[in-house]
Amino acid sequence: MNKRTFLILFGRAIAPVTLCYLLLIFLAGLLVVLYNLPLLFFGDLLRFSLPVLGGWLIFAFYRTRQRYKKLHAKDAISPNNPVEAALITLLTAEKATAKSTIRDLHLKQQQQFDHLELFAHEIKNHLATLTAAAENQDQVASTDVKEAVRHANYYLDLLLSDERLAMEGNDFAFQWIDLAALVNDVLQQNSALFIHKQLIPQLHQLTGVRVLTDPKWLRFCIAQLLSNAIKYSQPNQTIHISWEINQLHIIDHGCGIPSTDLPRIYDNGFTGHNGHQTTLSTGMGLYLVKKVAQQLNYQLSVTSAVNKGTTATLTFTPANVRQR
Repeated sequence: MNKRTFLILFGRAIAPVTLCYLLLIFLAGLLVVLYNLPLLFFGDLLRFSLPVLGGWLIFAFYRTRQRYKKLHAKDAISPNNPVEAALITLLTAEKATAKSTIRDLHLKQQQQFDHLELFAHEIKNHLATLTAAAENQDQVASTDVKEAVRHANYYLDLLLSDERLAMEGNDFAFQWIDLAALVNDVLQQNSALFIHKQLIPQLHQLTGVRVLTDPKWLRFCIAQLLSNAIKYSQPNQTIHISWEINQLHIIDHGCGIPSTDLPRIYDNGFTGHNGHQTTLSTGMGLYLVKKVAQQLNYQLSVTSAVNKGTTATLTFTPANVRQR
């Protein structure tokens, strides 16, 4: 209920009488003109009828106000017994919960729209770059084509993963997987990036480690953390991937993360100081990895020092780890 509602109620209450009064005045004026009646007659009609109309309008305003208050407070029911009081309390709590749920759903929907717009924009940018190169050259280098397609696939993967996570029923399929095999598969998929930046991956103590998880989503998490390590590493550096006491570490020796940015690296869309230095950062990678880790019951933590590097750690529940 608001001011607009009150005006609608008041307008409906006074409309019939007001229209009849205006019609009466119009007819009286018409009689004065047609039959040359003295203007005094018309003036007396207005002088005596307007106060009556004004009084009625005031009365209608008061009645409408009372009705508005009654409608506005229609939920404020006075219970007649303890059972009614309990039911009213339960109803009030349920309505408050429903309002909160609706509000959260609206926020979630808006967030998904924002993500869709962001990823679509990034994909279009890389495809537009490739299109421009094709228009300006008879032949486009295969490395340029592969680079543009890789970026487009990267953002498409983020978009699809974000959409899957937003669904109420996720298709998690838990099974025991060989961690070394999974990591090697991710490294092979990113081999072109390692070669392009002349980076060296080194694996430590992954042999014989098996974890109970969803392989598709763990692959996604490792790929995202490895992508960040590659993105912020300098040529000829080494990226270490190691296992130690139920923890998978991905360690780079790149530019590191400023201490002022560390508390916000998991925030939705936060790019920070390093993200502003590159056009490839959307601020969504760590946000999604954190979201996946929470749903799969393992922990994500990141430590970093400027100009020394960053360590991203996935910590698994001991019951979900087997090691030879």
